[in-house]
Amino acid sequence: MPPQKASKSAPKADASEKAKSADRDWLTTAELASKIGWREHALRDALRGKDLDGVRRTSFGYHIDASAVDQIKSTLGAPPPKGNASKRL
Repeated sequence: MPPQKASKSAPKADASEKAKSADRDWLTTAELASKIGWREHALRDALRGKDLDGVRRTSFGYHIDASAVDQIKSTLGAPPPKGNASKRL
């Protein structure tokens, strides 16, 4: 007799279980982008190839020190204008 499979109707994780830990001292590019007013893809493009203090490239993305937000914001400057791919009203 074959082994029984686990039920596929297992309950989904609550949002509280999915929340990221508040005790970490680093940010994702999405979190940094929202803090400094950039769009995430534009921020990643701006970080690519630069050696900024507090920003480290990892195998899954960027590891940004929370203490370096102001320095990164002043280094990168104002966010680029949004593209004009669509002119819908």
